[in-house]
Amino acid sequence: MECPRTMVLLQVLMFLALSGAAAVQAGVVHPAGDATTEGGLSISVAPAAYHQLVVEPVGGSSPEDATTAAEIKSKNARMLARRNSGALIGRYTKKLKIAVPEKQGFKVFVNATTQKVTGYCIDVFEAAVKKLSDDLDYEFDIYAGSYDELVHNVSSGIFDAAVGDITITAERAVYVDFTMPYTESGVSLLVLSENDSNSTIEWVFLKPLTTELWLATVGGFFFTALVVWMIERPKNLEYQGSSSRQCTTALYFSFSTLTSSHGQIIGSPLSKIVVVIWCFVVLVIVQSYTASLSSMLTAKRFRPSVTDLDQLLSNGDYIGYQSGSFVHSVLMKKAFAEKRLKSYTNKEEYAEALRKGSKNGGVSAIVDEIPYITSFLSDPQHPNEFQMVNRIYKTPGFGFVFPQYSPLVHNLSVAILDLTSGDECSQIQAEWLGTATALPSYVTPNTDSAPLTLRSFSGLFIITVCISALMMLISIARSVHVKYTKVRDSDMQSADGDGVGEGHGGSGSGPLQNDVGNGSMTDQPHHEAGNEDSQGIHGSGGSVGDREPNGSVPIHTIQIEMNTG
Repeated sequence: MECPRTMVLLQVLMFLALSGAAAVQAGVVHPAGDATTEGGLSISVAPAAYHQLVVEPVGGSSPEDATTAAEIKSKNARMLARRNSGALIGRYTKKLKIAVPEKQGFKVFVNATTQKVTGYCIDVFEAAVKKLSDDLDYEFDIYAGSYDELVHNVSSGIFDAAVGDITITAERAVYVDFTMPYTESGVSLLVLSENDSNSTIEWVFLKPLTTELWLATVGGFFFTALVVWMIERPKNLEYQGSSSRQCTTALYFSFSTLTSSHGQIIGSPLSKIVVVIWCFVVLVIVQSYTASLSSMLTAKRFRPSVTDLDQLLSNGDYIGYQSGSFVHSVLMKKAFAEKRLKSYTNKEEYAEALRKGSKNGGVSAIVDEIPYITSFLSDPQHPNEFQMVNRIYKTPGFGFVFPQYSPLVHNLSVAILDLTSGDECSQIQAEWLGTATALPSYVTPNTDSAPLTLRSFSGLFIITVCISALMMLISIARSVHVKYTKVRDSDMQSADGDGVGEGHGGSGSGPLQNDVGNGSMTDQPHHEAGNEDSQGIHGSGGSVGDREPNGSVPIHTIQIEMNTG
C-alpha cells in the first residue's frame, strides 16, 4: 500500500529537482503554487518553478491507483518535454512578481516610482514580452537594495524575476539564470581631461616629426652644403675666401632650399643635379610636415589625466564607483583598499568628484560600466571635460534575471535576439540614450596625429645621399684629372722649350715663331687662370683669354703684331 504513495512522492521530488523549485514541503501541488493537504500527504512548491505539475492523491494500492500513477507519470513527462523545448505552457495562472531596482541616478535606464516604472531597460523587456507567443501576466515591484541582494531574492523565490540594468556576472549566474544580454557592457575608467593649451610654452611645431627624422633632415642640409661646396669651390668665387665665408655661404645656400633653389650662386651641372634631388626631398618633407601640423592644431587638445588602474594604485589615489554596483568587488580584487573607494549615485556627483581631484576631497577616476559612462559623456553639460579610458574589465552585458531552469529564459532570449537584430532596439536606445551614445571601441583615441618617422622617408634619404655622393666623386675625379693634365702639359712644354733653345742657338725670334706655329701657348690654361681673377670675371680690360695671369699681353699676340707690322 505504501509503494504507490512512495513512487508518486519520488516522481514529484525528481520533477522539482529538474525544475529548480526553491522549496519542498509536505503537501500536494496546486496550480497556483499553494499547498493543500489530502490523504495525509502534503507537498508544496514555491511559485518560482513556473510550471503546472499534475499529482493526484493516492489512497490505496488498488489497480485504479496504479493507473492514476501511470497517467501522472505520462503527463509529467510531456510537460518536461515541452519545458525543455522552450515552449510556454499556455497562459500563466499566476501573475509574476517582477522586481525592479530603485535607482538614485542614471534613471534613463530604470526610473521606478510608485505610479509608473519606465526606462530603457523596461522598454526593452516589454518589447521582448510582446514577441512571445503566449500572454505573460506580471507586475513590477520596486526593490530598494543592492543588485546582489536582488539576485539572491529571485533565487530564493521572493521575486519571480528581476528586470533592470543588472549585469551578468559569473557569481550571480551560480544562483539564477540570465537571458541573453540586450546591451554590450564592460568596466572602464572615467577621468578628467587635461587641456594642453593651458601650458605657457608650446612645442607643438616639433611634434609632427620624430627625433630621428629631425636629426636626419638637419644632417641632410649639412651634407648637401658640403657636397655643393666641394663641387663649386675650385671655380666659383662665391665659395672662395676665408673659411668662415665659405662655410656660411654653403650653409646658407643649403638651408635656403626650403624656400627656393638659389641657382644663381651655383654654376656646375653637378651641383645643380644635387640641388634638384635635395629640393625634391625637402618638398616632400615640408608638405608632410604641414599636413601633420595642421591636423594636430585642428584636433582636440585634450588628453586623459589617468590611463589605467595600475597608475591609480601606485599613486594611492581615491577612486569612485556607482553605489550598489558589482564594480566594488572588482576593485577589491584589484587590491584597492576600502578606504580609497568612494561611492556615488548620479552624474552630478561624478562630475563634482572628478573636478575636485583626489587631493581635494574628490577622486582621480570613476570606475563604472561603459553604458553609464557613455550616458554621462553624452550629457551636453560636460563637453570635452571628461574622457573614458580603455576598458579594464569585460562583462557580457545587461540581462533579465529568472530562477534557474525557468522556461521564460529561453523564450525571452529568443525574443531579445530578434529584437536586437532589428531596428526596434536601436529606436528604443535612441529614445532613451540618444543616437550619439553608441558604445565606443574601448580605446581612448589619441587626438594627436601620429608623428612622421624616419622610416617613412628612408627611401628618399638613400636616393639623395647616393646621388650627392656620386656627383661629389665625379667632381673630385675631374679635379684630379685636370691637375694631372696640367702637370703633364707643363712637363711637355718644359721639354720642348729646352730642345728649341739648343737647336736655334738662343735666337730671339725662333721661340716666338715656333710658339705661333705649334700653338703651344694657346693650349696653356690661361683661360682657367683668368676665371679665377676677379678682374677677368667682371669683364674689365678686355677678354679673359687675351691676358696673361700677370696682366701682360700674351706672347703669341706680340708675335702676330710683329708679323703683320
